[in-house]
Amino acid sequence: MKFNHLLPRWEQKHKCPDGSEHYYLPTSHIEATLKHVAVRFRCKKCGRITAAFLNEPTYYTNKKIIDKYIGEVE
Repeated sequence: MKFNHLLPRWEQKHKCPDGSEHYYLPTSHIEATLKHVAVRFRCKKCGRITAAFLNEPTYYTNKKIIDKYIGEVE
């Protein structure tokens, strides 16, 4: 499952070196800062790393699928 929709629009416009669209997946690095949660993503195709600062409602809406993907479902 692609997680590109969680990234800022300007980050979604970047392309892989071969010209294709990035395919971002969450990594296991997640940090909380005040009322935002920083989630790190890595492109499956080229390895580019980026981070998205999600507000609390957005993070908690997607938390289960993020945790499931990175193997941290309780």
